[in-house]
Amino acid sequence: MSAFSLKAIPTLLVLTPSLALAQTSPGLRGVPDSLLMFDLEQGEEQVEIIAHDSMTSVIGDEGSRQLLVETKGPSGGPGVTLKKPTGSWDLDPYYHVKMDITNAGEHPVKIVFKVGNPEDGMEAWQMEIRFPLKPGETRTVADDIATTRWRFSEPFELVGMRAAPGQAKTDLTAIDRVKVSIQRPTKPHKLIIDNIRATNPVRWVSPEGYLPFVDRFGQYRHADWPGKTYSVDDLRQQAEEEERYLTDNPAPKNFSKFGGWKDGPKFEATGFFRTQKHEGVWWLVDPEGYLFWSHGVGCVHPATAKTGTTDRESYFEWLPEKDSDFGKFYNTLDGASHGYYKGRGEREVYNFTASNLYQKFGENWYDEFSRVTHARLRSWGMNTMAIASDKKLCEQGLTPYTETVWVKETRKIEASTGYWGGFHDVFDPDFRNKVREALASRKRAGSDPWCLGFFIENELSWGTKGSLATATLESPADQPAKQVFLADLKAKYDTIESLNESWETEHASWDALLESTEAPDSAKAEEDLNAFYEKIAITYFSTVREEMKAIAPNVMYLGCRLAWAMNDIVLSAAAEYTDVMSKNKYEYGVSDVGLPEGVDHPILIGEFHFGALDRGAMHVGICDATDQFHRAELYTAYLETALRNPFIVGTHWFQYGDQPPTGRGDGENYNVGLVDLCDRPFPEMIRTVSEMGRRFYDFRHDAAVNGGIVEP
Repeated sequence: MSAFSLKAIPTLLVLTPSLALAQTSPGLRGVPDSLLMFDLEQGEEQVEIIAHDSMTSVIGDEGSRQLLVETKGPSGGPGVTLKKPTGSWDLDPYYHVKMDITNAGEHPVKIVFKVGNPEDGMEAWQMEIRFPLKPGETRTVADDIATTRWRFSEPFELVGMRAAPGQAKTDLTAIDRVKVSIQRPTKPHKLIIDNIRATNPVRWVSPEGYLPFVDRFGQYRHADWPGKTYSVDDLRQQAEEEERYLTDNPAPKNFSKFGGWKDGPKFEATGFFRTQKHEGVWWLVDPEGYLFWSHGVGCVHPATAKTGTTDRESYFEWLPEKDSDFGKFYNTLDGASHGYYKGRGEREVYNFTASNLYQKFGENWYDEFSRVTHARLRSWGMNTMAIASDKKLCEQGLTPYTETVWVKETRKIEASTGYWGGFHDVFDPDFRNKVREALASRKRAGSDPWCLGFFIENELSWGTKGSLATATLESPADQPAKQVFLADLKAKYDTIESLNESWETEHASWDALLESTEAPDSAKAEEDLNAFYEKIAITYFSTVREEMKAIAPNVMYLGCRLAWAMNDIVLSAAAEYTDVMSKNKYEYGVSDVGLPEGVDHPILIGEFHFGALDRGAMHVGICDATDQFHRAELYTAYLETALRNPFIVGTHWFQYGDQPPTGRGDGENYNVGLVDLCDRPFPEMIRTVSEMGRRFYDFRHDAAVNGGIVEP
């Protein structure tokens, strides 16, 4: 089948006969079709009902009782947790959880439904789905609790993957709760919850003969699907077919040199990218003065399928000799942020992306990769290479790009925590120096008209309002931030007795408070905690801006790619000091992405994606789709919500190439690429990306002038 056929391609994922014969049906293990986790007909004592900023009650007659959850108004995430009082549910034999839910209120609502055991850490929510619910609407919502729908019938450990084939991500027998919450409501709501159950028993497969499970191209061996690469001839044929496609499908006619809107109004040309509010909505402006909306993709790089081989050599049917022509695609890396390789020292990795490109294009594979990649992005109507894209590729002056800066080796607020680590102590005198050092090598990008702007850092752990101030008080006496905080408190309260009276604490002296690592009651100290939290945010953003503008005065500061923190304090500080605020929003739409009252500022969506399991992947990523067609549908729907949002000036898909089934350094092995492991574009995705690429400028303009803009 042609790599770029626009005909419908059926979903197909087939176990090889050897594995299919090794399967047993669920019934042979005596597993019932479903396991009831919550249903009030079983009695109220079956679960502990924990309300979060809400009220709960039982409604209905005997035999049809349901749980009513009521919330009053604006809140971060009100709802309810249903916890098994003792022990846990044994969900190991199942891969699906369902819930019946009704919006009994008068307003639309966005629901978050989680299943897991959060006391085990950030990875403990085994299932998390988000969905809208209209007033009066009743839905049965469901999602996979496990990333595989089959399991090995006996212990068989596979390591280094966020989702390993044939096994659950963590112990599903330990799950003891579900949580239903409302995402950032502004109005009162009523929900009716009933009949939460695990369904769809897994199938069992013998591990005998399973290894190796990865072929010479880095693909999963034990399945077939449309577009899978089986030979080097397949790679080369795909290259020839795509060459014809790219010739016949150049960049959209309304693109300027930089990918701006050539058919739209023209503004002052400054020679660099900047922002502009036009017709009531925010835009970017390209160096020539054309309106620009950043339709981009991140990690455009010839190493997206680099994967660890140390301790896992048996997983691969082919690993070349070091002294062969393919030996150049080996490398060694030290350390990993998460997963199996964290703390294990140096490991060997193999770059299947580059290896496949070499087999596809020959010795000049990188030059061909560069040429084809720029041509692809133009053909697809994309105009930005986003986060962590290949530096050499970005510097070719053919596609606008974002520069990525990482600030390393700073002192952290010791008691602060987060997925990527603790938060910088921005009051440490060396913090500014570390920012300056990180930016020192970026002077070229700072004078490059093709540079859209600088992302400086990624997904910092801001936490909730006041949280970093609390962590500061829980840190040692020599923490610079703690010393600054106490100086502020002394200036406000003068005496320790005055502070004790306000906080209802019993500190013997200011020195005793400095030495203490106990946090005050957050409600009683809220005003002071929030004030210092705001000081941290302002100091961070102002320091970074000052240092960045010193080396790149004409290039936009795109912020730190906010992910978990969306509180008003951080948003207001980011808006004050960035040129464009960036947010990574892994949801199914961004209609509700807005700013605090009175704040008007452009926003760039730094990451989003959808993944499916129908093309040899082990994990769907953060937002799941049923198959490749559904991925494409979700992409269109997401972009349309972004184009209708007056603040949003672009969306960046994460990422260009699929992650390897054996996982990147931290174990991520998601189906989130626009191209697969063998550099073959997913036709369903490319069809919809290209279609959006040819209409997004007209779509946003028409929405602005015809009332289609939706205020968050």
